[in-house]
Amino acid sequence: MSSLSLEFTCLRWWQTMFLPAEQLKEYGLQTAPTLYKAQLKRCESLSAIMLTEGFRALWLSLPPEIIETATEKDFECWATLAGILVYVKSDSKQKLAQAAGSISDGDKSVVSELRFAQLQDASTAEELLRRMRRILQQVNNEVAVTALIKDVQKWFAEHHNVRPQRAEKRIAVQWAMEYYRAASAKK
Repeated sequence: MSSLSLEFTCLRWWQTMFLPAEQLKEYGLQTAPTLYKAQLKRCESLSAIMLTEGFRALWLSLPPEIIETATEKDFECWATLAGILVYVKSDSKQKLAQAAGSISDGDKSVVSELRFAQLQDASTAEELLRRMRRILQQVNNEVAVTALIKDVQKWFAEHHNVRPQRAEKRIAVQWAMEYYRAASAKK
């Protein structure tokens, strides 16, 4: 199964929680119970996320071959995605790092360099979850959902498999480039 179809599955799951019923009907989807969002938002850890109905709905929407061959790290990745995506209220064209680096009312970025550096330095899935949630709140819970899914999957691939040889291919470097481009765009 391609990563594109997995991203689509994850996007559809997110849409069932946040899009209006009329729009979901056009896609042939039904609105997810509000319980999904409520439970996921209250979770402070990945293990708590894994025990929610919302995560279960995401997990069971994956193709059987993914579920059957999943490792502990794959399970963590999907739980992290569920715990992060529940904080995205609307899909936009801006990637997370772009939204974070955008200039607010003054001449400073929406998310401080220190807070953004903490996200880049996240070394565990729990840290990634916590830091992403904080940043999403600072950018008004509005980022490109598909790009966020790809970023989280890439973070997991880098932290649990082989890191790309070229620095510019690493997710932390890509985030930095997007953050600083957005910060310098309006100066």
